[in-house]
Amino acid sequence: MAQLYEVLPPLSDQEYQALKDDIKQRGAVMVPVEYDEASNILDGHHRVRACQELGIKSWSSITRIGMSEEEKRNYARMLNLTRRHLSKEQLREQWEAMRADGMTYQAIADATGVSEVTVLRAVPSNEGTQPEFIIGKDGKKYPAKKRKGKKSVVAKDTAERNRTQAALVGMDTEQLPDKLLDAKRVTRLAREQASEARGQEITGDIEAGEIRLWLGDFRERGHEIEDSSVDLIFTDPPYPQEYLPLWGDLASFANRALKPSGMLVAYTGAMYLPEVMGYLGRHLRYWWMGAIVLPGAHSRVHARNVAQGCKPLLFYVREDFNSEIWFEDTFQSEEIQKQSHPWQQSLGAALYYIAKLIPGEGLVVDPFLGGGTTGVAAALLKKAFVGIEMEKVAFAEAQNRIGEAHGK
Repeated sequence: MAQLYEVLPPLSDQEYQALKDDIKQRGAVMVPVEYDEASNILDGHHRVRACQELGIKSWSSITRIGMSEEEKRNYARMLNLTRRHLSKEQLREQWEAMRADGMTYQAIADATGVSEVTVLRAVPSNEGTQPEFIIGKDGKKYPAKKRKGKKSVVAKDTAERNRTQAALVGMDTEQLPDKLLDAKRVTRLAREQASEARGQEITGDIEAGEIRLWLGDFRERGHEIEDSSVDLIFTDPPYPQEYLPLWGDLASFANRALKPSGMLVAYTGAMYLPEVMGYLGRHLRYWWMGAIVLPGAHSRVHARNVAQGCKPLLFYVREDFNSEIWFEDTFQSEEIQKQSHPWQQSLGAALYYIAKLIPGEGLVVDPFLGGGTTGVAAALLKKAFVGIEMEKVAFAEAQNRIGEAHGK
């Protein structure tokens, strides 16, 4: 029985067996199976059937987003017309169906690889039965609607496609760029959209047990934290030059809020490292500098002709600091993680330093909560946590991530 968009006649037994033998020999399909956002197959019904019969459970795919029913049928026809050996009568039937679904004669001709005159002769114009709209050779309706580009997602296997399909549920796909995207980016854009929506609903602080998330500026909200009550400030302030004065405010806050045994551990960029250390030194005592070794291809800092392979990690304490805890100054970061915030850091370093510097119970504070990585680590390690963030979208994403970790 033909599936929803199986618009061409099925392969003959001989043709299907040849396809199946080729897939068996290669161990995979060479042409990605194409789906719509509801997981309906647009192209590749025979490939999927062959894989299932051969016990192959995963294949590459492309998901096409935002097409109407007419556009889906025509797209399926266009993909197959030049591949399949159809008779003249079968071609004429397909051309008539494409015309009825709104394609122009030129678009039909281009899709089939023939001249427009050939299509006109086979499917003569009948003004009384013209479609209410036409679709150009790009497969999109016009002029009733503004022409839109294709929105497509490529997935390397069925597991990745399933994640993409889940991300697309409830997503405003019109906001996707008009180009071919990978599944990871679609998932990230879906999270961003969801965070933006939640951000509009955020009205104030959130507390769950020992986890407290405060909406606001740490320079104001930080005064709500008691003096000498914090075991560790683990944070990632912004690096650009215009934010340098924040480091002085951070140092002042840390000097008041940290316990004598507490420590400020902060990521920083290398470009303005002397200035950052100058601001911190106004209120705190320098203890050490470590490094986070970065994975993958190194970012190029063109202003200094440097390919950056590590990120400085600063350790500052109060003048009366007193602790005998040992720790490593270098940490090999896992893969880059930017799903929740443009400046998001990987989880591993936060887990290591929180666990090492607070061996028992204690309070962790992050005045620049961002995507919430410090809070996730604190929740997983069962530490009390206060995170402060002034941007509602970032606050909403952090709330979601920390809430998931807190429930584990």
